[in-house]
Amino acid sequence: MKNSSEKIEIAKCLQLIENEKIVASASNQIRSKKFENNTLPYMITLPAMWLLIICVRIKKFIYKILGLGKPKINSIFFDGLGKSSRKVKEYASSWKALDIVYNHPFSYAKNLTNIIDEYYWNGLNCQGLRNRRKLIKEELRKAILKQAENKEGEVKIISLACGSAEVLIELIAELKEKNIKTKSLLIDIDEDALKRALIVAKEFGVEELIKTEKNTVYAIKDISKEFNPDIIEMMGFLDYLKDEEAIKVTKLIKESLNKDGYFISCNINNNPEKEFLTWVIDWPMVYRNPEDLLNLGIKAEFEDNKVIYEPLKIHGILISKK
Repeated sequence: MKNSSEKIEIAKCLQLIENEKIVASASNQIRSKKFENNTLPYMITLPAMWLLIICVRIKKFIYKILGLGKPKINSIFFDGLGKSSRKVKEYASSWKALDIVYNHPFSYAKNLTNIIDEYYWNGLNCQGLRNRRKLIKEELRKAILKQAENKEGEVKIISLACGSAEVLIELIAELKEKNIKTKSLLIDIDEDALKRALIVAKEFGVEELIKTEKNTVYAIKDISKEFNPDIIEMMGFLDYLKDEEAIKVTKLIKESLNKDGYFISCNINNNPEKEFLTWVIDWPMVYRNPEDLLNLGIKAEFEDNKVIYEPLKIHGILISKK
């Protein structure tokens, strides 16, 4: 039986709507107010997906015993004919791959290449990723509004392993229109990610509210001494950390937050497409079930911990309060 400070939930709908101006100017698929939950076509085609996985595993085994390294193309039916699919495999585990999935156009001429791309980018994991994006934005918004109620001055946010920080920047732009003051520091080891984040910030007219720093997540305590964050968000990084390292990082984040501050993160759950991501897309990750994700916040000794899953139950959001 979970007490009031330890909860696992499934999100059924988005409670807080997007800024209409931003919705109108961007991709309807990504900024839609509804979650995606189209499972039937992908469950029906799972046997074909498993056949593809088996073929790729055999191909990789043959390449290995022949000393040929990794195949340049894993499958003609994925990165062979699919142009966007090939790019995602090339950028797997990076912010660039996420940007492709988030901002896939979904509305171009139908030919074999595009049909292959569109099939995969409407798949369960990609639907789940876009759902995760919406849920992260909603939970960040709630945390910022809560902090704004309880303090004078600006709400300070650090984004660790920020990538392009598109979600946070959009949210800052919405809050700016509502006269809610924020200041954000974006941290990443990839200079290209930080450059892209500054471009996005300029597009949304909030460049004066954003600063960037090239650094690792392990520098968070030193960075926080001067910045004093009310909220630290870290999206996607836990997907690559085993438990011992994940707990270590989560503890560092807790020690770096202001009193009553929030840590918001996420992690992928086991799902039917796991082996496809690992073998065909070359995107291995650390998968955690809801209890394991919740335990990261508990073991880091946060006062309150909650996990919310998007409707497909593939991506979970951890919200921990100091």
